[in-house]
Amino acid sequence: MTDRILDGIRIVELASGLAVPVAARMLAEAGADVIKVESPQGDPLRERVAFASWNRSKRSVVLDITTDDGRAKLADLLDTADVFVHEFSPSRAVELGLDDATLREHHPHLIVSSVTGYPVDHPDRDRPANDLLVQARSGLMGELWGYREGPIAMRFPLPSWAAASLAAAGIVARLIQRDGTGRIGAVHTSLLQGMLNTASLAWNNAENPIPTLILNKYEAPPQLAMYQCSDGVWLQMMNPGERIDVSAIPLVKEVAAELGGDLTDLSRNASEDLRTVIAQRPSTEWLPVFRAADLGIEPALQMGELLRDPQVTANGYVVEVDDPTHGKTIQAGNPFGVDPPCAVTRPAPRLGEHTDEVFAELEFLRADPAVPAVSTDETADPRPLAGLKIVDLGSFLAGPMAPMLMADLGAEVIKVEPVVGDRLRYKPSYWEACSRNKRSLAVDLTTEQGQEVLRKLVGWADVVHHNQRPKASAKLGIDEAGLRAIKPDVVVGYVTSYGEKGNRADSPGFDSIFQALAGWEVENGGVGNPPQFSRFGVLDIQTALGSLIGTLLAVYYKQRTGRGTKASGSLLSAATATQSETLIRLADDSVAEYPRFDATQTGFGPGRRIYEVADGWVAVVADADGQLAKLRAIAGAADDAGIETGLAAFESEKLLVELEAAGIAAEPVREEYSFEFFDDEANRTGQLIASYDHAHFGRMEQPGAYWNFDDLTLKFDRAAPVIGQHTREILTELGYGDEEIDAMRAMAEVPVLVDSLLGRSHR
Repeated sequence: MTDRILDGIRIVELASGLAVPVAARMLAEAGADVIKVESPQGDPLRERVAFASWNRSKRSVVLDITTDDGRAKLADLLDTADVFVHEFSPSRAVELGLDDATLREHHPHLIVSSVTGYPVDHPDRDRPANDLLVQARSGLMGELWGYREGPIAMRFPLPSWAAASLAAAGIVARLIQRDGTGRIGAVHTSLLQGMLNTASLAWNNAENPIPTLILNKYEAPPQLAMYQCSDGVWLQMMNPGERIDVSAIPLVKEVAAELGGDLTDLSRNASEDLRTVIAQRPSTEWLPVFRAADLGIEPALQMGELLRDPQVTANGYVVEVDDPTHGKTIQAGNPFGVDPPCAVTRPAPRLGEHTDEVFAELEFLRADPAVPAVSTDETADPRPLAGLKIVDLGSFLAGPMAPMLMADLGAEVIKVEPVVGDRLRYKPSYWEACSRNKRSLAVDLTTEQGQEVLRKLVGWADVVHHNQRPKASAKLGIDEAGLRAIKPDVVVGYVTSYGEKGNRADSPGFDSIFQALAGWEVENGGVGNPPQFSRFGVLDIQTALGSLIGTLLAVYYKQRTGRGTKASGSLLSAATATQSETLIRLADDSVAEYPRFDATQTGFGPGRRIYEVADGWVAVVADADGQLAKLRAIAGAADDAGIETGLAAFESEKLLVELEAAGIAAEPVREEYSFEFFDDEANRTGQLIASYDHAHFGRMEQPGAYWNFDDLTLKFDRAAPVIGQHTREILTELGYGDEEIDAMRAMAEVPVLVDSLLGRSHR
């Protein structure tokens, strides 16, 4: 039995920035030996505080891969590695001899992964892999409503964070496949695919749409259900369906009475009357009262402050690291927990700190290669998770998204929902985004019959995944103890709001309140502006992606050891993980500096922002040496302050040509792009669009593959199911006869739905 899940796995990383280093860091702390290859000048990110968090638990080797000697030494490293992960565009990879075909020829044992700007088979595949530029070209900026007209840059680096998790999950899926079948190949993702994974909550194209399937940015204003207290603190509230009658809370009634007048609209989300009431008292009075009423509510903090939260500490979501640059620090942990647990093995390395050590090991490692044979079974399903059986007991977004992504990778997923349907069905665009490639079984788990069905399902499954609150999961018998009583070696994937420990473990959690807690509402708003809510469920998706990685690690561990274990995640752990752009220096208890958006919500400064031009907007990244001077010259500006005025007279096409000639990376800012995305044939041929027949909406199209493989094509042949669409089919597979199924039908509490639930309308 290994001490950590990826013990014995060796990964060579060749990249800078966020996506690849964070992906490799997560795998390093799950046990992999990650060797970070840097140029003699070092990773450019070393200048930022984020380097300490994104690159800890790795070893640093210096190589100049532009030289023959450097490439030869890199080849020596790859000879002894299991995985190579890099950031090179396809053309640059060919120039360096690091493309899939060349690596397959010289290192057939190697799993190769990359994170590029755009998919490796897409016409845009060689365009810059910069988060701001991908936000612009992908249409993400046009989806955000801010404090001015026009597109809004998103401070949260959504494409990069999602791509980091997709890359890590893809690598673990390939390791599962390699050790299970011997099949070895590449797995790539991109910043665009990371963006699309989140944009899928609103982006779809249905033959027969309904209004609630088509969402635009105006459905969620920047200050949705956000209230400022008398001490200046903003509170983000979430009260779906006005479940809690806020007007009945004693302190609300007391303050409303003091104010007098006609303050009656006190329960509706985003109520102006409630804003008036809350503005009368400090946040220290409101927070305990609202929490006691079981409202979802959190303050909008500055980024980094979450690292001090007692609930974060209680659940082990932060780590103490003695960093060679910053001294003793508190840093963000990983967005998932596993058993055996992840661990920090060392601080971020000094440049080239382990060069001699790593190369001294090579002869020993070459003498004992452990390379599995490559599969020759052409009839086997080539998808990496083929044969894996999953029961999805989740609801809303953070629970069901991870099982859907596993279904995309080939797993068989049964979605279990109440006979009245999953609570997310009230928002069809969100439901569709996390439900494809699944079969639906509708059953009441609170009944004895429902519990019998549950026991049979757990007996069938390799993995059970859910996001019930701890008390609710124990009551239903789907907590870890209850599931292991049915099947001792089942893998349990479990998502909560606030973690399993601490006094808030059973508090309700929603994406928006964690955006506030994590500081992203403050950062997205820009310096000096009120906090801004982002309508996309960015932290719901990050929670799901973290759970995906953790659950796959648990599957891999079971494959290696035979022991079923648990992978946990939470909105709080995902929110904490995104704090890794900063850290707390324990010497003075300060939050370290990090880049901030300006008040215009255009970007970080003159060299990295979006500019309004005569016919739209253009995103510019001119932060390399000398590039800002070139930008000033193009704008005819004497100083940085004049760039905006100078560029405003340009037509976008002419400006983009001039910027390219000057070697400055830039992209057009696409607005209202979602339907145009589905019309672009390049996206269709590149598997970026999935298409299937839907029971209600006719032909349904959604963002498709979030990974690209060199030896297989993913399948998207099953639309999100209607309620209980496959109930009869699944119950039959579990051993129930027609008479037993019909008896269940007769006892159903919602007769109107019965025919649909038992699949009769779909036969």
